[in-house]
Amino acid sequence: MHVHNSGPPHNGHSASEFGVRVDEVTCRQFVELVTDYFEGALEARTMSKVEEHLVMCDWCRTYVEQLQVTIGSLRELGAERPPEPPDSVLAALRARRAGGA
Repeated sequence: MHVHNSGPPHNGHSASEFGVRVDEVTCRQFVELVTDYFEGALEARTMSKVEEHLVMCDWCRTYVEQLQVTIGSLRELGAERPPEPPDSVLAALRARRAGGA
């Protein structure tokens, strides 16, 4: 079994250079597949290989965790409604619009 360190992805090296079977997902491939992974759009065989990779790779597991936190934060931002502008600002905008500017 090959276990990755927490370092950056393999920067395009072939899987065989790292002693990994060619049919395994590399870090670079994982990064390219991550959106489909989150959306559940991967074929069953690819999903299985991605999940196997996540078991072995600390870096990609951390990457997924960071993306999940980011997605959650963005959802929270989207759910928050911005405060209404003060009446004085709204009145100024209405006056400006009525003036033709």
